[in-house]
Order: sequence, then C-alpha cells, then structure tokens
Amino acid sequence: MNKQAINEWRQFLKESPAPQEISDEVIQLIFSDEINKILEKDPLNEGLADRAKSIAKKYGIPLGIAMSILSGGISAKQFAEFQNARNAEIAAQADTPEPGDYAYHLSQSELPPGYSDLSNRDSIEKAWQDIEGLKRAKAPVSGNAPTLIDGEIRTLTFAYIPTHEMGPDTVLPMSSMTAENYRDMLETRLAKSPQELIYLKNMIFGDTGKWASGSGNEVFRVEGNNAILPPEWSIAHEVYANAVEERLIEMVKYVREKPDSASEVIFQQLNVENEQQFDEFISDQLFKIGRQ
Repeated sequence: MNKQAINEWRQFLKESPAPQEISDEVIQLIFSDEINKILEKDPLNEGLADRAKSIAKKYGIPLGIAMSILSGGISAKQFAEFQNARNAEIAAQADTPEPGDYAYHLSQSELPPGYSDLSNRDSIEKAWQDIEGLKRAKAPVSGNAPTLIDGEIRTLTFAYIPTHEMGPDTVLPMSSMTAENYRDMLETRLAKSPQELIYLKNMIFGDTGKWASGSGNEVFRVEGNNAILPPEWSIAHEVYANAVEERLIEMVKYVREKPDSASEVIFQQLNVENEQQFDEFISDQLFKIGRQ
C-alpha cells in the first residue's frame, strides 16, 4: 500500500467523541488548582507555605530548603552555594534521560531471551506471536477501520487486549517495553502534570491511526473482522481511567466527610446545587471511563 493510500484512509480513522469520553473541560476542572486546594490536607500556614512553594518552583530547590530560607535557617551565602552546586548538577544531567522519558523506561525494560539479537521488525513480530493466545475484546472507541484486504476495502471494528490478560513482563510489540515499564512511564508523566491526562485521553480517543499495530504496509493487524489495537493502547486506557477515578473518589470522600462546607467549595466549582446533582455528576464521569 503506498503512502498516499494510507493517508487517504487515515481520514476515515478520525474518531468522533465516544460515549466513554470525558470532555477536556471536565478533566481540567476536576484537576484544577482550585480543586487541588480544596482537597489539600497540608496544615502549614498558607502564607508561608505558598511563598516557600513559589521559591522552590522558581529556583528548582526542595520545599524544605525554601522553608529554611524564609525562616532564616539558611543564610543567603549558603543558598548561593547550594544553587551553584545545583546548577552544576543540572548541567551534568542535561542529556540524561529522566523518569517519564521514553528512553529512560526503555532502558529499564529487561526483555526475555530471544529478543536481543532480533531486528526491530522481527522483535515486533515475536512480541505479537508471544501474545497471540491472549483474549481480545471489543474496544471502547467509536468508528471503524476501512482496510484493504485481498484487493477489497473491508470495514473492520476495533478490538483490544484487556490489561488483565497481560503480566508485568509481557513484551509490548510497538514500544519494545514490558507492560510494567510502559505503565510506569505513563503514570510518571501524569504525576508531573495533570495536562498530560488530557494529552493521553486525546491519544486514546482521538485518531486511532496513532495506535497502528500493523507492520510493513499494513496499518493495523487484522484478526477476522477486527483491527487490533496494540496492547500499549490497553494500558494507556487503564492508566487514564485510574487517574480520573482516583480524583473522583477523593472528591466524593471530601463531600461525605465535610458535608457542611461541600456546597461552598466543591459544589460551587462543579456548578451543581446539591448532593443529588453532585452524585449524578460523579456517576456520569464514572460511566464514561467504564467504572460503573
């Protein structure tokens, strides 16, 4: 299949919003700074704590050091010496992969015997062969995959491999990582910034062509009437759903434990008027991530 044909077909792979998709606006809301402050349990004095956090972020130093500076525990000279040492350390590590980087987690993946001497293409094929016996299920995405098979275009549905079918050491074909390390990479990225969650969601429910599983001229790996999404998609979907569910549970816990203040803080941020509407909001989001 030539590149022009692939590009023409990819336009059909653009997904319309799926029923399981939470809007970007809702994700930004429930992970907003306002909600973070409401759920914050840190008893530190707000004025001093906020100033310390600002200094720590600006200069890239630990929060404890920033608190010591404000409280007089560290002199200006000691801070300057610390900062100079810190700058030298950062310069030395500038080219070193960090947690969250693909290269870092790839280097952590110890693949089982039989992979080290293979080419990239052969490694992909071996990984697919190793997971051939794992069960497939209908993928929770909208749209279909128009695919050329034996000279004819067939419309295929998307299928995926549920994560419970995989083990931590399962080798993923498209990333050459183990399932455990691929999951660690995504979770590390989410921990750095809530914005990564929106990026991940759009990767999952956006253009499924980004998750092409085929090799050579094939866009997708075809099994019967299904276009198979790679196991990386399955892990990404679960990491996304776990993150959203965890935040929703935190919000529910706050409302249950502090009903008197819930209407003044959580309800106001979500634009709901009472506990019934709040419960409906939570149920709706859980349904969209397949957790209800």
